[in-house]
Amino acid sequence: MPEPIETLARRLRRQAAWCAELGSPLYSSLLESAADDLQLEGPVWGVLAGFEEEQGGAALALRLMGAVHRLVLDDTLPELARHYPSTGGGGDAGAAWAVFRQALVDHRTRIRELLASSCQTNEVGRSAALLGGFLEVAHRTGLPLRILEIGASAGLNLRWDRYRYESSEGAWGDATSPVRFTHSFDVPPPMNRSADVVARMGCDLEPIDPTSTEGALILRSFIWADQLARMALLDGAIEIAAGMPFEIERVDAGAFLERELARPVRGTATVVYHSVFIQYVPAIGRQRIQAAIEGAQRTAPHGAPVHYLRMEPGQSAEARFEIRLDDELVGTSLAHGTSVRWLP
Repeated sequence: MPEPIETLARRLRRQAAWCAELGSPLYSSLLESAADDLQLEGPVWGVLAGFEEEQGGAALALRLMGAVHRLVLDDTLPELARHYPSTGGGGDAGAAWAVFRQALVDHRTRIRELLASSCQTNEVGRSAALLGGFLEVAHRTGLPLRILEIGASAGLNLRWDRYRYESSEGAWGDATSPVRFTHSFDVPPPMNRSADVVARMGCDLEPIDPTSTEGALILRSFIWADQLARMALLDGAIEIAAGMPFEIERVDAGAFLERELARPVRGTATVVYHSVFIQYVPAIGRQRIQAAIEGAQRTAPHGAPVHYLRMEPGQSAEARFEIRLDDELVGTSLAHGTSVRWLP
């Protein structure tokens, strides 16, 4: 079997395993079937051929599922919609596969066009993973926050302080918010803390306007079709964005940080942050980001500290993501910000 096909098949099966672990039996089954079809050089190979040179972190499998889901959501694939829970379907993966496979034949050109775009999940659930870090910075410094998100996509996680977080040990945030995290914490962070966001900015190379029809469609397409709770969180976040609009700047993350961190704001604590972003950044870009943050931390004037918060894949074989504040591991979570375990 040609090596490019084998490489792509491994990536589809790896994502299938992650989908199974994260509670998406529909996507897990469809991706396994897609990997089988790929190895037979079926329609899946016709769609994915040419993408095999990408790095594994480019999330090709999720872009494939997102492309097909988009065509379900915009009524291009009504027969497949009958099997997708996001459009009222029953979620029978066995019945869905034949229709899914035929869609790759009938809409090959459009799906390949969609595949060329990056993976824009902007997962709202990751705000629950990041919450403890923001509260910790506010607690340590006693200062209001200026937050700078890189790889911000639609900016939904820039509005984290407009959401409601509930746990067995307390709650934080607006009790009337349409975004409510009620089952996100295995071990919650301390929630008896206040935090006041006084400035927020974000950047992305391909920013999305969540208040536009097109932007909302892109965001919804990347929600796994059998995970309706995630879809509900996204819809609530889009509702909040409509009442709290602001623009995500289309600029490289390194350039954005070099400019903004050169402007310290006394009386505020600056938090640079990102979630499941750094894997999409080439090595030279990562170095530029790191240098900008470290330089700002070294030269920060009194009363204007700079902190670095991120949620990214960990180094262990376990499928848990690490939440780090500066050089400290402060917690872990699963990929979508669920099962958050805050460390003492």
